[in-house]
Amino acid sequence: MDFRPCVAIVLLDSIRYLIKDSTMATTHARLDRPAARPKLADEVADSLRQAILQGAYEKDAKLGMEELAEELGVSIMPVREALIALSNEGLVNAEPRRGFRANPLTQADLDDIFQIQAQLGGVLAARAAREATPEDVETLRVLHAELEEASRLPAGEERSARLEHLNGAFHRHINKIPTGDRLRWFLRLTNRFVRRDLFDSVPGMTEGALRDHPAIIDAIAAGDSQAARNLMEAHFIQGSDLVGYTLPADTQ
Repeated sequence: MDFRPCVAIVLLDSIRYLIKDSTMATTHARLDRPAARPKLADEVADSLRQAILQGAYEKDAKLGMEELAEELGVSIMPVREALIALSNEGLVNAEPRRGFRANPLTQADLDDIFQIQAQLGGVLAARAAREATPEDVETLRVLHAELEEASRLPAGEERSARLEHLNGAFHRHINKIPTGDRLRWFLRLTNRFVRRDLFDSVPGMTEGALRDHPAIIDAIAAGDSQAARNLMEAHFIQGSDLVGYTLPADTQ
């Protein structure tokens, strides 16, 4: 598989950090629980990350620390830390004497991310097919039925929130079926590069889930690991194609 180096390297570096961070958390959790609380800079970074992913800033748009601090109601320090963190993720460019500028994802970036998610999600689905219990399958069927019901709600924030929650719950349940599998951590890490309102904001995403999920459930229920993997991979790749239609022209 041929990934663009910038995205692949960022993800690999983040995965290494995640492994190190999780190991340290396991070792020190009993001694230093307050450290587990998110830092303000992390919350600022999350807010800015979502804004960039949702197209609030064009490529090379200046990200002034003072303006952002005022808009977010925080001091400059957490904004600076957040921008540095986002520059390490590739979503912000830090330039000497020019400050920070937005670097939104391109279609090629999204293709890379969805390809990585397809591979990880496919492996997890295959392992789920080998380990799923009847209770797991029933849970997936219930979640999908609730997703179908939510899709019939009137358009609005309630519908969007419900669809996002149920689609996420469906995939999270599949990913947690394999016991002791760190792959789901890596898959979750890639989600930071995907906008949270993606599911109901991109035309065709809801319809794709309603179409694809039943076959994935059936493959898992039948213990057909290869079919589960193929179907899940195709499900993610289809998402990449749909998202591409919503990108601004200068990021295609």
